[in-house]
Amino acid sequence: MKHPPLKQLCGLLATAAVALVLIGCNGKSGQNGLNGKDGVNGTNGTNGTNGTNAVITVNAAQMTPDQWGQTTFKSTITSAAVVTGKPVVNFTVTDGNGTPVVGLGFTSKSSTALAASYNNLAFSIAKLVPGTNGSPSKWVSYIVTTMPASASATASPTRPSTDNTGTLVDNGDGSYKYTFYRDISAVQAFLDAQTYTGTNTKADLGDVTYQAALTHRVTIQIAGNARGTSTNTADGSNSGVTAVTVKTPANAWYDFVPATGKAAVAGTDELRNVVDTAACNRCHTKFESFHGGARINAEYCVVCHTDQRKYGYAEATTTSTGYDATAGQRKIGGMAVGDFPAFIHKLHAGEELTKTGYNYANVYFNETTYPQDLRNCVMCHTATVAATPQGDNWNTKPSRMACGACHDAINWATGANHAGGAATSDVNCASCHGSAGIKLVHVPVVKPDANNSWLVNGGNANTNASYVAGYTGNLPPGAVKPTWDFKSVTLNASQQPVFVFRFLLDGTAATFNAAPAAADASVELLPNFVGGPSVYLTFAVPQDGIAKPADWNATVSGYVRNIWNKTAATGTTGGTMTGPDASGYYTLTLTGVKIPTTATMMTGGIGYTYGIGTIAAATNTQPLTQTNVAGYAYIPKTTTLGTGQGGLSVPAPNVYKLISGTLPTGFAAQATRRTIVSNDKCNDCHATLGVFTGKVYHAGQRNDAPTCSFCHNVNRVNSGWGVNIKDAVHAIHAAGKRVNKFSWEVSAGDTYWEVTYPAILNNCEACHVSGSYDFSNSTNAAALPNLLSTTVATGTTPATINYVKGDGTDVVPGTYYSPFVTANTAYGNGFATNFATASTTPYTDAVGTTLISTPITAACSSCHDSQSALAHMKGNGGAFYEARTTALAKVEQCMICHGTGKTADIKTVHMNFK
Repeated sequence: MKHPPLKQLCGLLATAAVALVLIGCNGKSGQNGLNGKDGVNGTNGTNGTNGTNAVITVNAAQMTPDQWGQTTFKSTITSAAVVTGKPVVNFTVTDGNGTPVVGLGFTSKSSTALAASYNNLAFSIAKLVPGTNGSPSKWVSYIVTTMPASASATASPTRPSTDNTGTLVDNGDGSYKYTFYRDISAVQAFLDAQTYTGTNTKADLGDVTYQAALTHRVTIQIAGNARGTSTNTADGSNSGVTAVTVKTPANAWYDFVPATGKAAVAGTDELRNVVDTAACNRCHTKFESFHGGARINAEYCVVCHTDQRKYGYAEATTTSTGYDATAGQRKIGGMAVGDFPAFIHKLHAGEELTKTGYNYANVYFNETTYPQDLRNCVMCHTATVAATPQGDNWNTKPSRMACGACHDAINWATGANHAGGAATSDVNCASCHGSAGIKLVHVPVVKPDANNSWLVNGGNANTNASYVAGYTGNLPPGAVKPTWDFKSVTLNASQQPVFVFRFLLDGTAATFNAAPAAADASVELLPNFVGGPSVYLTFAVPQDGIAKPADWNATVSGYVRNIWNKTAATGTTGGTMTGPDASGYYTLTLTGVKIPTTATMMTGGIGYTYGIGTIAAATNTQPLTQTNVAGYAYIPKTTTLGTGQGGLSVPAPNVYKLISGTLPTGFAAQATRRTIVSNDKCNDCHATLGVFTGKVYHAGQRNDAPTCSFCHNVNRVNSGWGVNIKDAVHAIHAAGKRVNKFSWEVSAGDTYWEVTYPAILNNCEACHVSGSYDFSNSTNAAALPNLLSTTVATGTTPATINYVKGDGTDVVPGTYYSPFVTANTAYGNGFATNFATASTTPYTDAVGTTLISTPITAACSSCHDSQSALAHMKGNGGAFYEARTTALAKVEQCMICHGTGKTADIKTVHMNFK
């Protein structure tokens, strides 16, 4: 029998199946069958092995130079020990996002080198030796031997250094272990065996015997060039590729006791945390210029900047006035100039030092300026901060080294200029001076200058001046701290400003003396005080075709004391005053003025007064000055200027606020002027604006940066300089960058071109609120079309003018003009206002021949004043020292390229600092 092919059979079966299906569709459904029995459960399988969580890391070894240049490192030391004489450090490294960093173990080793080195790592260790004979504790570094350059070379003694030729273990998760190359227990024996000649003196390295029971500090530096750039190559050769440094290096430190293997703790172990980097960075922002930008923490600096830094140097060469700057100084009076307390104190004392010629590694101390009163020690040192439990050492543990750094006229060997005579140790420092006595003599109070003047800039030589407190957080005993409680400012129906306020003395509301029935210049506001503040109303009125300017350009004011005693009851400075009400508030109305309905951004303020004292003439003014503080006696004045002196003025912070209440008919709703700078940011450096060591500007009474433009507005001109506050402050702070020396107020002896800036100059946010300087926030962006130009020249210049040459050579006080104005030239009248009640022309526009700089150009050229920079601004619609008529016809195009997100975004090009 022949079988059909398989294919055919399959086809038949399929056909039959289709037929059955078709038949089933046409038939009736049958009954459901019975459920079958459940099957037996199968055997469970075995559990699989748990997987491990993957660790996300960043591999430093795989970074491109560009990536390296944008990386921020952070490091923490988790433990440390000394094992058979070699320090062993366990630490972690992350990037700026907190991601663990691996791959930092790349090394360099030339063919002759004894050992490979880790180019991007540096370690150090020092012991903390307790003080004796009255001296404070001090760090002593163990890393005072060189690394032999080759297998055939030997080590030698040296100043404190770092170790990076040991052994590094990368655990692959961002954690590392480093074992030092050096055996610190053998260092003293090595030094003892050496021969010392010339200026190499063994005693200058101190006792470096390993003492396991003492507190030790181990430090790490992670910094340097990207792999493959400059000499960071496997063989240490120069790659020919320009060095690319890491954006933000890391410094880490850890205090521990080797004998116990535990971290050092307060109350049990000796500690020395006198200043922390956060205090330094209030002024400096960050340390970026020291040691190639790699040393960024004061806690790190102290292990190398010890008294051992004098090793290898001779005593400084002296001159008749100080020291030989060409020779430099590393050792003065047998002490190391580079020892951290001495170094920092001398550097900050700067121009206040008695002796001249200081030069430490081309750092010229005498040329450093300091932005506040030097005696305000608590700016850097305070035990109230958790990070600095020994912060009060400045007054509890005085020493010849620390104190003599500022008081450099003292000769400890001979006793010259020291009331206690010669001192060969610190044993009597604390007992003679005492903590309370040291605090008292370091209270920052500025006395009147030689001319008895309030001011360094523009003060009247016949002024009757008081002492001015430089920092309200540290006052003499008995001094009262005043503040202004400014409740409101409104306009009455006569369009006159009305101020409601009270004085607080140490936080308690003060009641004024009874006001006289008639004018009486002898009546003061408060018992034990003379003088008082002023009230201001500032606003903007139409100018240069702008109906509602974004900048204040007008003010009216009144002196509270003279209105109270009725010696200023008429005219534009006159007014009336009543009170107190049930809450202690007084009401003052400026009756001599009438505010025009065109006024916008009306803002009231209280404070601000400085002047020539409360003598008989009713026009004379003086800040609120206390007359009963011991040591600051007030001598009553006569009617002759210059007689009498004294009292203590504690500047109260200026207070301001937008006008409130229902405005008279015709006034538009008022808006607050845009926020541009922060006063708190200014005082991070200045502590109290306007008061410096031995200098005081505006008696410390103009102390609020946002309201400096009450007076220093766009129309203020001096000797061919626009002294609008934004332009003046930029020019002063940028002194080291400018080509043309900013010489405003040279007539008063100020040399602004010598000002040094302690922070990062292009860090705009050191002063500015975010979004203001780059117009990236909506309020500041909206102000752009209504910004006013800065007036830079009005009136007629003399036939011959002087200006400070580019070398910035010191000049004899006199009038020095801007180099951008021409001698014997009539520039014409500037913008003027007159808000007297009867005035029919409250403001008058400037004539077209006055010179102006357009708004953005004025700000930018205050720092960027080179010919190429000015040409760039002028080529893009800016006007610089140009006649008002032609300048106002131009439109600045700056924001096309420099706006947010544009090619040269203002914030990007200024804030991308390392």
